[in-house]
Amino acid sequence: LIAAFVETVAVQCGYCTPGMIMTSKAYMNSPIREKAAAAIAGNLCRCTGYAKIIEAVTSCRKGERKCKTPSKA
Repeated sequence: LIAAFVETVAVQCGYCTPGMIMTSKAYMNSPIREKAAAAIAGNLCRCTGYAKIIEAVTSCRKGERKCKTPSKA
C-alpha cells in the first residue's frame, strides 16, 4: 500500500500520509469497497487533490499491483 502511494505520487508534503495510509488500510479490509473517496473523506489533504490517493488505493484493491498490508504483531 505504501509503495502504491509512492508509485502513483499520492504523497506530497507527507503531513496527511500517515492518516491516509491507516484509513486506506481499513478501507481495503472493509466489505464496502466501492467508496474509496468516502472512506478517506475524514482526512484533509491540501497538496494532491485526492485523485492520486484514490488511484493508489483502488489500484491495490483491483490487484493492479501487489499491495501488502502490515500483519498484526
